[in-house]
Amino acid sequence: MKNENTIPALDKALSAIEYLCSADRSVTQAELSRAVDVTATTGYRIVQTLMKHNWIRKNRGNTYSLSPGMLILFLKLRNGGALFDSAQPVLEELARRTRLACKLSIRQWNEQLSVLRAESPEPFSVSGKNGSRFPVIEGSVGAALLFGESEETIRSLASECRAEIPEKSDPDLVLRRIAELRRKGYLFNRGNNRWRVDAMSMPVFDSRNQVAAAVTLLGIREDFSDATLPLLAEKLAEAVRKIETMI
Repeated sequence: MKNENTIPALDKALSAIEYLCSADRSVTQAELSRAVDVTATTGYRIVQTLMKHNWIRKNRGNTYSLSPGMLILFLKLRNGGALFDSAQPVLEELARRTRLACKLSIRQWNEQLSVLRAESPEPFSVSGKNGSRFPVIEGSVGAALLFGESEETIRSLASECRAEIPEKSDPDLVLRRIAELRRKGYLFNRGNNRWRVDAMSMPVFDSRNQVAAAVTLLGIREDFSDATLPLLAEKLAEAVRKIETMI
C-alpha cells in the first residue's frame, strides 16, 4: 500500500543510495536516474546533494559510488565508534610499538573527523580527543583522506574552506603532499600545522580501493628522527593493512 505521508524527493534520494549499495560497480548519473525513475535534472540534483554531504563520490570517468563519508552515520548509530571497535586494538598495539599517540580519522565532506585514538604509553606525549574536526585539506591527514580525489575537487575544497590555513591560500601544498604520499607510501609533516605537531599519515583503503580513513602517528620533533622515520612508517603500514582487512 502506498504511503501518502512520504517526501518524494527524499524517497528518490534514498532509493539512489540503495541502488548504489546493490551495484557491484560505480554507475553513471544517467544510470542512477533511470534506476530510481527520475528525470536527468532531478538525478543531477540528487547526485549533487549526496555529494555535498559526502554520501557518494565522483570517480574518474564521470561515474559515482558510495563515499566513506557515510561511515559517520554508522558511528552515530552504533554509539560513536562501535563500528571501528575491531580497529581500536590495532591502534593500541601501534601506540605500544611506536611509543607514540595515534588516531584514525575519516572524511565528512569538507572536514576530517577523529573517530578513534590510542594514547602513547609514555608519561608525556601529544594528545587530542575523539570528535575533533578540522578542514579536510589540512595537514598530513588531509592529504591521506584526499589521496584519490581530483585536482579540481581539492581546489574547490580549498576555495570553500573557512579556516585561514596555508592550504586554503595554497592548494598546491595539498597536491604536493599527495604526490609525496604516492611516492613514499606515507606522508610525514614536520610541524607544519597550527599546533606545531609532527604527524605521519597513511590512507586506509576499503575493498573497492577507495580511501575509507587515515591513520596518523603524532609526536614532537624528538619522536621523529631521520633514522627512525622508515621504521615508524613500516609499523604504521602494518597497522593500516590490519585495519583494511576489517572494513
